[in-house]
Amino acid sequence: MKKIAFQGRRGAYSESAAYHLFGNDIEVVPMDTFEQIFQGIETGAVDGGAIPIENSTAGSIYDNYDLLYKWRHPIVGEVKLQISHSLCALPGTKLADLKEVLSHPQGLAQCSRFFGRNPKIKSTAFYDTAGSAEEVAKRGDKTVGAIASAYAGKFYGLDILAEGIENLPGVNFTRFYAIQKTANPLPEEGTIKTTLLFMLSDSGKSGALHAALGCFAKRDLNLTRIESRPHPDRPWEYIFHLSFEGSPKDPAVIEALKELQSYCDFVYRLGSFREGTTEKLSY
Repeated sequence: MKKIAFQGRRGAYSESAAYHLFGNDIEVVPMDTFEQIFQGIETGAVDGGAIPIENSTAGSIYDNYDLLYKWRHPIVGEVKLQISHSLCALPGTKLADLKEVLSHPQGLAQCSRFFGRNPKIKSTAFYDTAGSAEEVAKRGDKTVGAIASAYAGKFYGLDILAEGIENLPGVNFTRFYAIQKTANPLPEEGTIKTTLLFMLSDSGKSGALHAALGCFAKRDLNLTRIESRPHPDRPWEYIFHLSFEGSPKDPAVIEALKELQSYCDFVYRLGSFREGTTEKLSY
């Protein structure tokens, strides 16, 4: 049975992503930090990991972009989960009792309108959504609540005071990547997505990034995502994370990547995988 790591505690959204990405016949392994997932894959302590990479309302999870560059573990799949946040508290607690609510910073950002409607409730960042539910259960304080999945709230014996408190109910999604030590064979069917890392050779030159991206535009290759992150060792230089539709076996992709090399110090393919489906939370 494969061991699959995720950041957080049991009931985290990443736990649901792990099942969608690797199947139900796995042993899930909670980790305290994202880096521990990468370390566990590197050492063989776990077989793979499920990591969030971006949310449709709160944006990118920058830590994981940086860790993908640092560790270079292959991306072998993706899934888009519809996220539904619940307000959890100790049994018998009412909304009026709450003075503080804990959750991961992403969870707090995705529920900012709830705090706007309830200005007397303080939002406090915690390392994990499900972990915040666990913490509330441990504290035994009815003035403290948590924003987490309904599953996490019930898992830790809490009441669900409200469901769907995210800013945009029904349209809040998080994309998760499946990562592991070695790449899988290229998919033969479906829409294939490829994700690259690259760094421009002369970023100070006018039009350098335009020329690099033109390698794809002139061949009608659809770019689905681009993110820039600071280079850890070279001030004011950037690592670009680029995703596009296409297989590295396609002649147009082969040509595009060959031309891209001429504009870059390095190009590294993080993975090619079947485009992910959109799923609801399940555990």
